[in-house]
Amino acid sequence: MANFRSWCTVGEPVRVGGHLASVLESFDENTGVATLSADLPNTYAKSGALARIADRLGKNAVAEHLRNKLPTTANARSGDMGEILATAYLHEERECVVGPSRLIERDHQEWAMRGDDALGAKLGSDGKIRIIKVESKSRVKLDKGTVAEARKGLARNDELPSPQSLAQFAERLLSTSDSDVGEAVLTLQLQEGIRSDHVDHLMFLFTSSDPSKYVTADLEAYGGSVSQLTITLRVQGHQEFIRDAYEKVIFGGP
Repeated sequence: MANFRSWCTVGEPVRVGGHLASVLESFDENTGVATLSADLPNTYAKSGALARIADRLGKNAVAEHLRNKLPTTANARSGDMGEILATAYLHEERECVVGPSRLIERDHQEWAMRGDDALGAKLGSDGKIRIIKVESKSRVKLDKGTVAEARKGLARNDELPSPQSLAQFAERLLSTSDSDVGEAVLTLQLQEGIRSDHVDHLMFLFTSSDPSKYVTADLEAYGGSVSQLTITLRVQGHQEFIRDAYEKVIFGGP
């Protein structure tokens, strides 16, 4: 997916207001672009469909197909990239099951997705399932208002994943090798019901700025019962990073 440790320094989470926060700092953005662009096609289209198009119609047809799937505006790309990176972080650094990308099913390449930005799940050694609800924000300069907006997103639905997002997440898992996790999510949702003690929150901030004072203030002010983790990914050339990753897919090249 993102292979963060090949192009970022991954800081250990530190305690802030009884919760956790960490910073990922890029040191090789070219490697980051190459890594992300290699996985973007499978984030927007099913790998089997891409392989079939390539086999029957050639690589140029694959590129044309992806042009119809990938967002073209800077704002849409930025929002998607934040979600993609947050999902990759859940999988790679928190060892969560994330399932197939929900972006594959989007009706229009420029439409914002509804529901939770991302979800992850993990089966503990005791067989109990934990669900991670994610709110991601991508901004060149990330300020107090953006962190407040992210907090508002995490607070929706009484701080729990939306029932629709959770059901769709579980269904996506049922057709994968992680079907046992999907079944556990559905069982919890349909038989017991989701409670706050089943859930963790991840606020994922993708930016070129340093929002640490806003992150600290947010975590210290949080009064809910859900465990919190805030991750800030800092990339100096935020806009260029996003543009280059998408254009490498659309136009190819080194």
